[in-house]
Amino acid sequence: MKVICTQENLTKGLNITSHIAGKNITLPILNNILIKIEQGKFNLISTNLDIGIKTSVRGKVEEAGEITVPARLFSEYIALVSSGNIELTRKDNDLVIGAGEQQSVIKGQGADEYPIVPEIEGVEYFSLETMEFKEVLSQVIFSASYEDIRPELSGVLFLSQDDKLVFVATDSYRLAEKIISLGKENEKIGKIKKIVPLMVLQEILRILGDNQGKVEIGFNENQIIFKFDETVIISRLIEGNYPDYKEIIPSEYRIRAMVDRNSLIKIIRTASLFSKKGINDILLEFNSKEKILKVSAANMQLGENKATIGIESEGENNSVVFNYKYLLDGLQNMPSKKIVFELSSSDSPVVLKPEGIKDYLYLIMPIRR
Repeated sequence: MKVICTQENLTKGLNITSHIAGKNITLPILNNILIKIEQGKFNLISTNLDIGIKTSVRGKVEEAGEITVPARLFSEYIALVSSGNIELTRKDNDLVIGAGEQQSVIKGQGADEYPIVPEIEGVEYFSLETMEFKEVLSQVIFSASYEDIRPELSGVLFLSQDDKLVFVATDSYRLAEKIISLGKENEKIGKIKKIVPLMVLQEILRILGDNQGKVEIGFNENQIIFKFDETVIISRLIEGNYPDYKEIIPSEYRIRAMVDRNSLIKIIRTASLFSKKGINDILLEFNSKEKILKVSAANMQLGENKATIGIESEGENNSVVFNYKYLLDGLQNMPSKKIVFELSSSDSPVVLKPEGIKDYLYLIMPIRR
C-alpha cells in the first residue's frame, strides 16, 4: 500500500471521518479508521455500527492496500505536521508516515475484522441545497430528545406531503416543525415517513460546514444515505411510530402578540439569572390592552428581576410560565426580527412563529403553576 497526498487534503478527510470513531471497549477496532486504497482511489472509512462514513481523499495512488489505525492518534498527528506532501505506506501491520523531514510509524491492525460499511444500491435520491438543508436541521434538531427512553423521539421525522417535505422534532416538552418545497427536480420522489437519528444529523451539520452545492438524500427500508462532494454517510433509521404531533398544535388562540426577537432574548437572559435552579422558570405576562409584555423571575435565595417590553397584540390578557432554556432555543432559531406568540391559556401549549413566515413553528409546553 502506498499513497501520496497533501497534508491539507488528508486533514480534511480525517476531520470528516474520525469524529465517530470513539472509545469502544467491546469492539476496540471501532476506535480505528480504515485506510482503503483500491481502483485508484484513496478512501477513509469509519463506523460506530450505527453510522458509517466514507470519504475520498485526493492523492497519487501508487499501490493498493488497506489498514486500520487509531483514529485519534492518526488525526491529531496529521494535524500537527507541516503542510506539504505526506506519504503513507504499509509495512506489515504498521502505517509508515513520511512528512518532510519527519517519519513516524503508527501501530495498526489488519482490515479483516473491520465492519463492512455497505454499498447501497437501487436507492432513489432527492437533492437539497446544502445551505437550505443546514438551515432546516439547525431549526429543528435542538427539539429532539437526547434520551433513549422513547427512541422515536431521539430523532427527526422526515415526512413527505405532496410537493413538500416536513421535518419535525420533539422531546414531549417542545416541538419544532419546518416545511420546505421539494422543487420540480424532486417531483418523482416516493412517499417518505422516516425517523432519522439525532446523532447522524449532528454529524451532517458538523461535516457540511461551509460547503456549497447540493446534498443527495436517499432511503431504503431501514437506512438513510447522504451524499455530497466525495463523502457518503449511511445511518440506521429509528424503528417505531412517530406520535401524531398535529394533535397537540392548537388551532385557536385567545391572544396573539408580536415582539422584537433580539430585545426579548436579552430580557429573558437577564431574567434567567434569577430563575429557580432545576426549574428554570420565568413568567411572561401579556397585557393586550396596554400593549406590553412583562417578563419576571424570582428566587428566594437570589432575589428577583422584572422587565417590560412593548408588543403588538390582539385578544385577551394572559400569562404563562416557561422553562427559559426552551424559550431561548426557539427564539434563537427564528429567522425573523419579530416573533409571534399564540396563546390560549396558561396551561396550554404556546406556539411561536417568525413574522411573515408560514413554514416554521416552535411549540412549548408551559410549566404548570
